[in-house]
Amino acid sequence: MPSRSAIALAFLLSLSGSAALSLASADPPLLTGPVEFAAVQALSARPPDSQWRYGTESSHQAFLWLPDKHARPAPVVVLLHGGCWLAEYSVDHIYPLASALARAGYAVWAPEYRRVGESGGGWPGTFEDVAASIDFLAALETEDLDLEQVVLTGHSAGGHLALWAAARTAQTRVGGEPRIQALAAIGLAAITDLVSYAAGSNSCEQIVPELLGGTPAQRPERYRQASPAALAPVAPVYLLQGKADTIVAQAQARALPTAEVTLISDAGHFDLIHPGTTAFPALLELLGNLTSRPD
Repeated sequence: MPSRSAIALAFLLSLSGSAALSLASADPPLLTGPVEFAAVQALSARPPDSQWRYGTESSHQAFLWLPDKHARPAPVVVLLHGGCWLAEYSVDHIYPLASALARAGYAVWAPEYRRVGESGGGWPGTFEDVAASIDFLAALETEDLDLEQVVLTGHSAGGHLALWAAARTAQTRVGGEPRIQALAAIGLAAITDLVSYAAGSNSCEQIVPELLGGTPAQRPERYRQASPAALAPVAPVYLLQGKADTIVAQAQARALPTAEVTLISDAGHFDLIHPGTTAFPALLELLGNLTSRPD
């Protein structure tokens, strides 16, 4: 098994696409992908309006963006970042998407969570953190958030976690009974079936046994508890998937038969979190159909 740093480097080197786009430019043309992860990292982003601690560990932080110009309370997008569940990838790379969603009128809650490579990351800590970070919204004393309109959203490994959270009940054994009832869950290039994904050979697929402490044959119960494909969602599920994604195959979108799937031509893995690509209007349209914003 290669080192995590080698896997992270291989993951970055495997990506392909076009140059970065500055969000500061006025009405730039939408990019047709696939775009590189480096292009996402190069985007400008508005700092979060506030930062919160939902637990005692260093990764127990969440960041809140409030909408720029729209009245409040605002619908809430819980935005879970990806990065192969690895500690090498942190919440800051999702800031440009969070900023763009705030400009579009949404409140955005972007949690950090313990990941593989840090103490407590993996099973069950990663899942406990995701559950706790979402539940923490119920304790916020603010009139800015419409907690009747919460959409769980995540990209790649974060998409897996968002879909897992959408299926969480007291019976899933991790996280307990949810305190927030989501309107829906949106997976952006989401990993949905951990058993089939763990059978793959790319650098992200190889992390699944580390996340769950073993292979499907070694830890079958953990895979049943952690894989959205093995769980029944308690909220409608929508999947946005790029046809040119080489990190999460289209088969992952097909693994959830009850999900509504939208395939985006020419989009790669990172187009789904780049607000300058053709994938972003698809996300906005979906959110607009699911929520109502005050004037």
